[in-house]
Amino acid sequence: MPDIPVLIFDWKELPNIADNIWNAQMAGWERVLTYRGPLPDPESRGIRRQTMSYEVDSKGYRIPTTANEERDEYPFACTVEGAARSGDRKPWVGHVPSHENHVQGSRIGAFIRQHNITAGGPNRKFEVRIINHPRGPVVR
Repeated sequence: MPDIPVLIFDWKELPNIADNIWNAQMAGWERVLTYRGPLPDPESRGIRRQTMSYEVDSKGYRIPTTANEERDEYPFACTVEGAARSGDRKPWVGHVPSHENHVQGSRIGAFIRQHNITAGGPNRKFEVRIINHPRGPVVR
């Protein structure tokens, strides 16, 4: 991998988040992501609405959740590799406990600040790595 910052999620600490990312990466989603920055609220809501829905036989549906879980997308919404503004690119979406999803969001924000990653700057790339996953490392 290139010499870029690595955002690590430990399965022993956030098992559902780590499992969701691990599954996405094993399915072919990128491990190296490009930060695009936060989106304005109306645009973000539109992208999330597209990301969390799907179509079957020309009928639209939303990906359901239960009371204590949230939808978790990978690649992250704040990255170029995440959902496309046009709706043409949909990320991997899994379900995780609300608490883990909030911890993940805080961790991503802190990582971006710690490594001075900016949307318009030269250091926009970072790697996402899962450690201690019971099925081993991502092998692609």
